[in-house]
Amino acid sequence: MWQAGLQGLAEGSTGGMPSGKLMIFGGSGHDIYLGCVSCASYESDSVANTYGTHGSAYSAQSIMNKYGPYGSKYSATSACNPYATDPPVVVDGSGRYYGRLTVNAYRGDRVKVPSITAWLAAVCQ
Repeated sequence: MWQAGLQGLAEGSTGGMPSGKLMIFGGSGHDIYLGCVSCASYESDSVANTYGTHGSAYSAQSIMNKYGPYGSKYSATSACNPYATDPPVVVDGSGRYYGRLTVNAYRGDRVKVPSITAWLAAVCQ
């Protein structure tokens, strides 16, 4: 289900999605590339590409890995931990900051793009 929603983001069919490539970065200093949230599923760096590094359920550099540092419900750096102290960030190719990628609805600096927050909620279920 979440993959269909993400494909809609990439194709621009979901309202409220900024244009251009939206990238996720995590880790200390947000220097670890975690993939593209707005790219089509066939692109190598898309988080919807289940065969790629950033869409794999087994890769350490994927928010799709429920046991990894960026997809776990318990990691301080995870998008799926509602209490994460340092969740990933989303930026575009120009460096524009869109906010933290987190399921924490009370975090003031979280991504405010409805299509991304809905997609993340489905991913983190």
